[in-house]
Order: sequence, then C-alpha cells, then structure tokens
Amino acid sequence: MAAYGDCSIGTLFEAIFTVFGNVVGLVFQLVLGFVGWLFRPVVRALRNGLGVDRPMTVPTGIKLRELPPDARDGILAALQTDKEAAAALPRGWRGFYSSISSDSEAIGDLPPGTEIRLIPEPGNSDREDAVRAEAELPDRSTLRIGHLRRGHELGRSIAHGRVHCWFASRRRTLRAEGWEAVFFVAVYDP
Repeated sequence: MAAYGDCSIGTLFEAIFTVFGNVVGLVFQLVLGFVGWLFRPVVRALRNGLGVDRPMTVPTGIKLRELPPDARDGILAALQTDKEAAAALPRGWRGFYSSISSDSEAIGDLPPGTEIRLIPEPGNSDREDAVRAEAELPDRSTLRIGHLRRGHELGRSIAHGRVHCWFASRRRTLRAEGWEAVFFVAVYDP
C-alpha cells in the first residue's frame, strides 16, 4: 500500500512539473515573439544598411513574361462584360481576383480592364511584403490605389516579371468613405 501511495504522489508531482514547464515555455515563447516584433524595424534597418536584403525589382536579363495577344484581349473583354476572366488564360497561367481597400474616390474613374502596376516596396518599414498598386490615368497622371493585403505571396513572381494585373471593379466598404478596388491578377505558374 505504501508503494501505491508513493507512486501517486510521484505522478502528481510529474503532472505539476509538466504543466508548469508548459506554461513557462509558452510565456517564454510569447516574450521572445514580442521582443522580436519590437526590434523588427531595427533588424530591417541593419539588414538594409549591410546590403543583405535583395531588392525586389525585376532582375536584369529576365524578360517579362507576356500573355499572348488573344488571351489579353479575352481578359479585357471578360472584365468589361463582367464575366470570368480566368477562362481566357492560356496553359501555365492561373488567375484570381483580389481586392484592396482604397480611400481614393478616383478609382471610380478607372474603366474595367485598366492595367495595374504592382510595385514591390522592400524598404517599407510597416511590412516586408508590401506591394503598391497604381494605375496610369488617361491624363498621364498616376493614381496610387493602395497596397496588397498581407500574405499575398506574389513578391517573387512580381520580381521575376510573371504577374499581370487589371482593374475589374470597385465597391463600397463598410466604412462610408471607403472604397475597395477589385483586381484580376494573372500569374505565370507552370
């Protein structure tokens, strides 16, 4: 009987130390994550100063991947008639719709099918994966629409010239003064 009592006390202490260890480990992980988040701008500035980060521009010698003219025309026709544009893409390309919140009223002046330039901003202090979207208006001025949402995973494809983007439509957001620009994005992904 004494051995049974010793075993249950040992099991109780083992359970207490396991729970305590898990709680301490979780708190330690949260503290390290917070410290890492706090010093992220400092680390990014050091990496930029040392030249460790590669710029996310199209490397020289890499030709932009062009869509065949009939595919481009099919996409423009689909966007202007509010049909599915991905059906016009050739083999090796994938397409999807994405949206960006924009406070600019000028996105209402963009006709569906307007080409959108996606410009990586590796020096953006707010986000590593920041990509700015802008369009050229008929009067040759540039309309800055906004930034792609986090987690878009298009940075590498943009840097290698494998992404084309067009304005599809706009819609109101829940905020009264806000708009959302809807884009059709085509990515060469064989």
